[in-house]
Amino acid sequence: MLLQVTAQNYKKSGYYLKGHTVIVVDVLRATSSIIWACRNGATKVIPAADPGEGASMAARMGGCLLAGERDGLKLPGFDLGNSPSEFTRDTVQGKTIVISTTNGTGAIRNMESAGNLLIGGMLNRTAVAKRAVELGNDIIIACAGTEGEFSADDILAAGCIASAIVSLTELDEQCDLTIVSRLVYESWKKGSMDIAATHHYRHLVEMGFIEDARFCLQEDVTDVVPVYNNGMIQPMA
Repeated sequence: MLLQVTAQNYKKSGYYLKGHTVIVVDVLRATSSIIWACRNGATKVIPAADPGEGASMAARMGGCLLAGERDGLKLPGFDLGNSPSEFTRDTVQGKTIVISTTNGTGAIRNMESAGNLLIGGMLNRTAVAKRAVELGNDIIIACAGTEGEFSADDILAAGCIASAIVSLTELDEQCDLTIVSRLVYESWKKGSMDIAATHHYRHLVEMGFIEDARFCLQEDVTDVVPVYNNGMIQPMA
């Protein structure tokens, strides 16, 4: 089994991805919010490529919640933004959510031709690692990044998940970035890396989302593993 981490949102060919299990990570905050929505009873989450597509989907479907942000801020006219704290059980249980975010939903859509596509974060790191290993394919941890650029918070989360995968199975090979991401995670756990000094984390804090940032970097809060299939995300059965 090969374990590969990709540093930023990009699109691989469908032929290549069909033989892989992909874990998409946008730890601050899209995949964390999707995990939390599924954990709190959302029946399905539909990622939209952009706000216009999201609004059109929601209008056609009716009765769903429309969530999303650009540059961290809730979109005008949308029901929810991209803060996990908004996706409470009272708000989302039994609901369909259409969501469009700056980085995460595009990353999910870019990887939709994968053989298996899982939604990961630090909140579900062991559960998503176990599921990926059980599927038996080569694994890609795809980091959404920040507006097409490398994002240290996603590398941290990728290292967190990669370390869980390594503890569960023997790998034939790890790419260099997998090794680096694991070193980043180990440094963070030891307190020798200050994630608060990194660009995206700092930007969220400056915008007033420090509690979101802290929440999203918690480990193993839930066993829920959201799975993308045929245009929608649902909790793993």
